[in-house]
Amino acid sequence: MKLRLTIYLVCLLFVVGFIACGGDSEDDTEKQPTKPAASAGGGEVLQITVDYAAEEAAIIEVMNLHAEAIGTKDADQFMPYWLRSESEDVFVAWDFWAGAFEKHLGWKAIKKGWEGIFRLRSGKMSVEIESIAIDKIGKNASLRGRYQWAVSGGLIASMKKDREEGWKIQQIDYTNQKFGKQVDELKDPAYVNPPPE
Repeated sequence: MKLRLTIYLVCLLFVVGFIACGGDSEDDTEKQPTKPAASAGGGEVLQITVDYAAEEAAIIEVMNLHAEAIGTKDADQFMPYWLRSESEDVFVAWDFWAGAFEKHLGWKAIKKGWEGIFRLRSGKMSVEIESIAIDKIGKNASLRGRYQWAVSGGLIASMKKDREEGWKIQQIDYTNQKFGKQVDELKDPAYVNPPPE
């Protein structure tokens, strides 16, 4: 009797275990997620595709909207186009004040600098972008161009792309390097327009 009870319990455990684990039917296999292919090092391979033409258009749009907002003399209109950081890597440089060089570091100082310069200069601003360079992941860009305002001249700028807010101005030098290199231009861009000769 003990032997039959033991065999019965073993069979019961086997059947319950088989049911609990389930089989791999075609339906079960289709419902299970597949893992992405792994690289030789064991990590996942990520491929980043950048639409450089779209990024260039977005950068030009930000620069034009910023210039247009300068004409309003309202910081609430043009400061949203700036990278909001108090880092010294965020700045504007110009010689608008009687030809004297000024550099305003950080978002608050840039805002205060513009408000100060409006006591001397104002009016509609326009920009014309002459060249753009974008890095291989579409997160950093630098550009050169010309601006027309109460005064006119060349400008050099660098920009960063924020995941949620899009392209933001990080640095602008409105002196066209008259007082030395101010802006960190890209050293090895993946995209340049116009292309180098």
